[in-house]
Amino acid sequence: MPSRLVALALLVLASACQPEIGDNCNSSIDCAPNGGRICDIASPGGYCTIQGCDPNGCPEGALCVEWLYEANRTSTTYCMQRCSGGKDCSRSNYDCVHEGDPELLSSEGEPLARVTDFDSRATKGFCAYVGD
Repeated sequence: MPSRLVALALLVLASACQPEIGDNCNSSIDCAPNGGRICDIASPGGYCTIQGCDPNGCPEGALCVEWLYEANRTSTTYCMQRCSGGKDCSRSNYDCVHEGDPELLSSEGEPLARVTDFDSRATKGFCAYVGD
């Protein structure tokens, strides 16, 4: 019986320490030792994410964002940390952005990203790097 309790306690501790979508990272091992999540090293400080998400297919606390969707052949989707305001994004130089925010527009004014999740009642902001 005591060995079962120890195993259960270890399982609870291991699941409590799982990296979240949006956490900083140096490699994909930092995000998910057993796979499933990757480290987007193009984002400053790294960004734990899931590439190729489906609408409403991200873990709790995240949403699916389609990037560069205007030219369909170049679009890609990533799970991004959900937020409703700037204080929700605790990382330096990351802010809560929404579709149409200036940070998500190209120099020509074209949108760079859109949220693909269907629930219109949900907060559709996500934490993204906005620069210095």
